[in-house]
Amino acid sequence: MFRLNMASLQQLLSSRWIAAVVLFCALQTTFLLWMSERHHAEALQAVKFKQSVQSGSEAIQQRLNAYRQILKGVEQLYISSQFVSAEEFRLYVDDYLKSTEYNSLNALGFIKYIHLDHPETFKDLEMPLPKLLKHLEFIHGDQELAPVLYVEPRNDANRESLLKNTFLDAQLRADLLEAGDDDRLVLSGHYTANTSVQPYKNYIFHAPVYRGQPEQIPLADRRSLLNGWVFLRFDVAAMLAEALHPLEQRLVHFDVFDQGREDGQVPLYHSGSEDRHVHDADADYTAAYTLNVNGQVWRLRAKSTPAFEAATDYSDADDMGLLGLAISLLVAGLVQFLLVRHRTRTTLEQYSLALNSSEQRWKVAMESTGDGVWDWNVLESKVMFSDHWKKILGFAPHELDHHPATWHQRIHADDAATATDLHQQVLDGQREQYASEYRMLCKDGSWKWVFDRGMVLMRDEAGKPTRILGTLADISKIKQSEEVVWQYANVDTLTGLPNRRLFFERLDQALNTVKNNGQKLAVIFLDLDRFKEVNDTQGHDQGDKLLLQAGQRLMACLDNRDLVARLGGDEFVLMLCDAHASYVEALAQRVLDTLSHPFQLDDTYAYVSASLGIAIFPDDAGNKEDLMKRVDQAMYASKKKGGNCFTYFTPRMQEHAEFRMGLSHDLRQALGKEEFFLEYQPVVDLQTNMVVKAEALLRWKHPTKGLIPPMDFIGIAEDNLLIVPIGEWVFNSAIAQCRQWRQTLHPMFQVAVNKSPVQFAAEHRKKEDWLFEMAKNHQEGNMLVVEITERLLLDGSSQVSERLAQYQQAGVQVALDDFGTGYSALSYLKKFPIDFVKIDRSFVRELGTSSQDAALCRAIIVMAHSLGMQVVAEGIENQRQLLMLQEMGCDFGQGYYFSPPLGPEAFALWHHEWHQHPAILSR
Repeated sequence: MFRLNMASLQQLLSSRWIAAVVLFCALQTTFLLWMSERHHAEALQAVKFKQSVQSGSEAIQQRLNAYRQILKGVEQLYISSQFVSAEEFRLYVDDYLKSTEYNSLNALGFIKYIHLDHPETFKDLEMPLPKLLKHLEFIHGDQELAPVLYVEPRNDANRESLLKNTFLDAQLRADLLEAGDDDRLVLSGHYTANTSVQPYKNYIFHAPVYRGQPEQIPLADRRSLLNGWVFLRFDVAAMLAEALHPLEQRLVHFDVFDQGREDGQVPLYHSGSEDRHVHDADADYTAAYTLNVNGQVWRLRAKSTPAFEAATDYSDADDMGLLGLAISLLVAGLVQFLLVRHRTRTTLEQYSLALNSSEQRWKVAMESTGDGVWDWNVLESKVMFSDHWKKILGFAPHELDHHPATWHQRIHADDAATATDLHQQVLDGQREQYASEYRMLCKDGSWKWVFDRGMVLMRDEAGKPTRILGTLADISKIKQSEEVVWQYANVDTLTGLPNRRLFFERLDQALNTVKNNGQKLAVIFLDLDRFKEVNDTQGHDQGDKLLLQAGQRLMACLDNRDLVARLGGDEFVLMLCDAHASYVEALAQRVLDTLSHPFQLDDTYAYVSASLGIAIFPDDAGNKEDLMKRVDQAMYASKKKGGNCFTYFTPRMQEHAEFRMGLSHDLRQALGKEEFFLEYQPVVDLQTNMVVKAEALLRWKHPTKGLIPPMDFIGIAEDNLLIVPIGEWVFNSAIAQCRQWRQTLHPMFQVAVNKSPVQFAAEHRKKEDWLFEMAKNHQEGNMLVVEITERLLLDGSSQVSERLAQYQQAGVQVALDDFGTGYSALSYLKKFPIDFVKIDRSFVRELGTSSQDAALCRAIIVMAHSLGMQVVAEGIENQRQLLMLQEMGCDFGQGYYFSPPLGPEAFALWHHEWHQHPAILSR
């Protein structure tokens, strides 16, 4: 700035060129300012374009993250469950599929991993493996399969995907195995199981699930413990349209390319507008972003439209040009002093207006993202809140004062310390910017989660902040979604108790605590006795009601320090922080007492009890895994005692468990090594002394342990489903032997073969049953007597009744074994087609000394005869028992009094001698 004296002013005013010079200079200045403002408007438009493109990239990632979260929830369903049925899967994913937020999501499903050499990979199939293989297309000799077992929704397109072997696609097979081996999510864009769907139209997320917790599975074992993959299929073009369409309203066009595809120059999505530029060079604004989508490279390209470019706001520049022209004309008529003063004042005013306009545009741009804006003048201790900031908390624009305390006092007490500490760190110069999540009190008294972030805008000469700006965003819905996902992953949906995942998490925390404190911890494993009977007879809905009441009763037994969780089915587990014997035993007895009370169902009462196992940390185990094994073994010991009791773990239980485990391993190889053989015990007609029947009894000769008693391995075989192939071998061997004896011993000889409920259940799921084999080999049905237990009849299903009726129609007879020792009911004998009732040896043993056993035997015989059935007495060991049974009218008998079980050759020799000298042999 310079000063003019009156002489200079007169000199300038007397110059005849001064007006022209001033006018020329003023016009030049006006033109430069006009151009500068136009450039500023174009720069602001470029910022808006860049923000739109960034928003597009974030919108795509947010949409993909939403799909990842959905798939994570489905993955947690498998982690928290021992087995997920098709119906459970459908119920779980139904809400996602019905949501209008995910219109591009067209399928959620489950791909099962099957290795034909490893039965554990297909033992939990709802469809038997042979039937599944008939539906699958696979390469001969390929032992690994990956069929799509579940897919929802069940529309026409998705039905074609069911039971498709995804391993037929080499690229997808590599993707799936990579996901399973690395325990990570993969995205496949080159596969569709439905040939009617346009290739590359659908992309699929795959996430592996294992039989166990992934973080606990060593890398080398992941393939062997792989259960399968949950997948989410979505229409990629529709997904990108959902993400980008709101931004296209801002007149920006997008193209998205998958760089990994062979046709990577063909876009996955493009805006498709008629007025879009053909080439990038035709657009004023272009941008490109690279997106990493689970290892795949997507490229987002954006172009401005003519409408977007035409929307550039040049009004300020035009106003400035007109104003400059007016000023130029005015200044040309004034003296230089007035011109200089006027220009100085005008320049200052324009600078102030530009600054205020720039700040206002920045705030508008920030609020356009949906966030509220705040501006903190530290020197004046005053915070300006935008209207949207107040709206988030439910206030009108004129409400709330501008003091910082107005803000800080509304922060939740649990969050206030962290939030205000961050603010103070910024004020003290320790931070340049910050970000924080906390709850704020709304006008209506409710609490709302917000995301607050801010940064220093101006500082004084000492470096202290004088002005801080930031934004406030409402994240309540995000927090609610996180809570829902947490509930699904950690809480049992039926009882509301912690599930397996949450229990093990709390157990880990508790074990770390007691390790550091040198204390002890007790775990009680609980299984309900006779729950299966209630579930089978009353229905699963009534069983669920019983489980809900049981969970409530268990909660009532505990104090606040302890934890109860449902592991699945009718299994519960309790964690006690007090491991003193008096406390543990008192609580265990309290649990037994409360569960022994009747449970009120819809129209009846149900009675159950519980078997409890107790293990102490660290006395019984040094880690979580061993502790759960020990408590499980103790629970099964209570089961063997008859239930309704509790048992502490002992080292003997571990020895027995290891013995059973070794026996289970050897049992898997015994059939292939031909270690099994059959013995036959004669069944004597007590009225004629004729022997035309024999019971086939399975024997196992272990190569190192010798002869293994059936009671030691039959239960293991049933638990592992090995009883099914073993039973097939017993049936085929016994029928072949019977066919031979019909030619050499008697033309109507029969052989009795035991068949467990496990075998019946497996037979329902396949076509090749015993009747099928007999018909295929032209064998007569009356060669066979099928021995069943009362446990099978508890099923009460039409399938059992129909199968027994089919036996009867084919000439196969049915014997009810161990009658009177189970859940006997006369209705069973009336409802089901039974030919023989076998009196258990426990009643026959005391027949000569117990009047009660004699009365029971007589009653069973009379009852069976009145229903048209014959009676077989087991365990006859002396003549007195034989004579009493003959006097009662018993039809058949077997036992060591006649003969022990014999091999085929010894049986044939005995049979010949018996019919020659029966009185001599029966001694």
